Amino acid sequence: MIKCIIVDDELPARACIQNYLKDYCQDVEVVAQADSARTAQAAIMKYHPDLVFLDVEMPNGSGFDLLRQLNRIDFNVIFVTAFEEYAVMAFRFSATDFLLKPINIKELMEAVDRVRKEMSRKIDSTNIKALLQMTKSGLSRFRTLVVANNEGFRVLNVDDIITCEADGYCTIFHLKDGQKQVTSRNLKYYDDFLSGQGFQRVHNSFLINLHHVISYSSEGVITLAEGQLAPLGNTFKKRFLEFFEKSK
Repeated sequence: MIKCIIVDDELPARACIQNYLKDYCQDVEVVAQADSARTAQAAIMKYHPDLVFLDVEMPNGSGFDLLRQLNRIDFNVIFVTAFEEYAVMAFRFSATDFLLKPINIKELMEAVDRVRKEMSRKIDSTNIKALLQMTKSGLSRFRTLVVANNEGFRVLNVDDIITCEADGYCTIFHLKDGQKQVTSRNLKYYDDFLSGQGFQRVHNSFLINLHHVISYSSEGVITLAEGQLAPLGNTFKKRFLEFFEKSK
């Protein structure tokens, strides 16, 4: 069984999660509920849960405040939020699981399934620490990207990413110094928010860091740092050339 604590200041929200878990995730046992960061901290110390459903916005301390107060985070966290797009992007950049209110049953089941897989190895709180740093700094541009892999997570410096290449349902990150990192997320997942961080889609299979572009040939090939090459698809050509036209 997966021991779980539900933290939300609204009773109907807690009841909704508990009922969904009872009906659709029967291996998840709700051992406690909490309506504030203070009562949640006490419940975590008492029950030592495997999983915490954590509301972000609560009176007298947010879910982020709660996590910052803990000496160690040795449990999985699924954030529950109605946050604006900026915060949602922060969750994605840190590879942290989250559910948007109102909760979708399918998304809940998928999030719990990922927790089941995570429990097969030692919990690494790198992703949560990265999220806390992002929300604390309030930066409009994210500096790091936490990428899930077979071993757990790897923290990438966004500026070190040269290209993101689609490989079936996976994505290959080509980095400085010739390094590579493979993740099970598809290219569209990263295209949705890296495009706001100086990246641009140039081909169905390539997303590139515009800051690493060295040259472009009339044959439709983009040369980037570290000798990386990317094809420029006709669909993406106009936008790509307009970007550099404005930079002249």
